[in-house]
Amino acid sequence: MAEYNIQMNVFNEANNDYNQLYPTSNATIVTYDNTASGLISTNVQSAIDELARIKANKTVATYTVRIDETNSNPLTCCVYQDDAVGMTKGSSAWDTQAMFMDIKPCVFQNGIVNYYLNPDNYAQKVDGTPSDLTGTDGDVMVEFAKFAYRIYRSGNYLYVSISNDPTVIAADSRFTYNAFSRNTLGDRDYMYVGAYHGYTISSKLRSVSGQLPTVNQTIGTFRTQAQANGTGYQQFTFYQLNALQCLYIIKYGNLNSQSALGMGYVSGSAAKASGDTNANGMYYGTTSSTQSVKFAGIEDFWGNVYDRIDGLYSDNSWHILTNYGIYNDTGSGYTDNGQGATSTISGYISQTQGINSNTGFIIKTRAGSSSTYYADSGGLYSARLPNFGGDWSEGAYAGAFQLYVNNSASAANATIGARLSYI
Repeated sequence: MAEYNIQMNVFNEANNDYNQLYPTSNATIVTYDNTASGLISTNVQSAIDELARIKANKTVATYTVRIDETNSNPLTCCVYQDDAVGMTKGSSAWDTQAMFMDIKPCVFQNGIVNYYLNPDNYAQKVDGTPSDLTGTDGDVMVEFAKFAYRIYRSGNYLYVSISNDPTVIAADSRFTYNAFSRNTLGDRDYMYVGAYHGYTISSKLRSVSGQLPTVNQTIGTFRTQAQANGTGYQQFTFYQLNALQCLYIIKYGNLNSQSALGMGYVSGSAAKASGDTNANGMYYGTTSSTQSVKFAGIEDFWGNVYDRIDGLYSDNSWHILTNYGIYNDTGSGYTDNGQGATSTISGYISQTQGINSNTGFIIKTRAGSSSTYYADSGGLYSARLPNFGGDWSEGAYAGAFQLYVNNSASAANATIGARLSYI
């Protein structure tokens, strides 16, 4: 019996280790076999050994960029800190680092991954066999494993961090799992974002290749169509956007996204169909303003058409209201993060709100240009809803930080679409 108790202690320690690495999984990775001899069976001991291997190879890190808001140069204003020190801005070496290595394109159906895709060629499954990107097998999405982000201001500096280190996150309440929250904070281990602008099929918002983005619908209509796919499906949310913007800042260390990655499709005459970048890897862009960009597997992260953004509302007094789980046109039930302005702001962003990690990169001051500070335009209006990224004719106004909170609930526009997500 003593030997049984010793092995049970090993078993319990193994599961505790697993739950520390994946704190919201509520899972038991190994089970035990209470045999007549009272010993854990060999196959279960192998599972415990496998868990030890997983633990030993689990990469955790905290990456930080310190932004000097007095420095108008969008590249030199960003300085790496924490585990980002020693990394090269924009380098492909980031793709093998913690959190970035867990970004995976997939075909996603009924709330689960049907199969993963070759990150260099979406026309193939990860095993090299042909994939179906038309919607028959599910939606083309990008999977992001759980991480927390932190945004705060101290003096002239804005600090942006991402982390998957439970110890670091627990020690600093400014870190948040907002982007990985459905019912309670941080209750999801993954989030999924549409690889393409959304296309409506049978009254459902989908993410499929080879289709023109659906436009000319209200944010409420897009919300209904996204949610029609089932529990957990939404249109792209503000907190998800914040998380991706933090990933962008960490990888590129440059606030001018059109210079760092690519102009995007911002000088065309009309929207174009999805799928242009299927064979261009996970990160792609050129100096051409008629070629789509691809960031973290997401085509047209900016450009082509705007995306509606849910979970953000600016009230009559410019208070910034944000939320997860509940989404509506009026900010009802949202968290009030305080007043972001006393009058309408619109123009090139020179400073973002920095109120807390909830408010992301909403414009605060407009002293920038197409090549200074954030190098993107933004707007904050009262009693309005947001759209993100810029359209086919935005030129230098578009980019990773181009967010306008200027739409009424009834607005429907030929340049504004939506993007499917799952939380």
